[in-house]
Amino acid sequence: MELGRYYLVGIPNYIKPDAVHAYEIFNYSATYFGDPDAQYHLGRMYLDGQGVGKNTKQAVRWLFAAANKGQYQAQAVFGALLFKGQSLARDAARGLMWLILARDAATLEETWITDLYDAASKQATTDELEAASTLALRSRSRFASRPGLCAARGR
Repeated sequence: MELGRYYLVGIPNYIKPDAVHAYEIFNYSATYFGDPDAQYHLGRMYLDGQGVGKNTKQAVRWLFAAANKGQYQAQAVFGALLFKGQSLARDAARGLMWLILARDAATLEETWITDLYDAASKQATTDELEAASTLALRSRSRFASRPGLCAARGR
């Protein structure tokens, strides 16, 4: 997995960024091992068209798979897409639920996740916020049995 990240961003004087090679590594790890971090990176690559042709359907597929395994960055991106109805049918309450789970698991340095949540919560209705809180509460117990996933990291 780390090798995929190294190829994605590169290491000065050692590895030049090579998004196609990173895609191959992430695809292998996501497909054969079901690795949630690889699934997240694969989803982002499809979403951004980095190293592979842009394909929002595949992006949503991989982001959802990773989010369901507790990968909090995938939860944030998938939640934002779901809340906005971008690339899939809009479901504000479920989108906010994923954003709540991601926000609670993110480190303090990962402000992009908090920013996604803040932007969505400002647009949400009171009913959507209440439904999202209830859904998040139920979902936390599902991820609690998986150590290291969806656990508070710095909050």
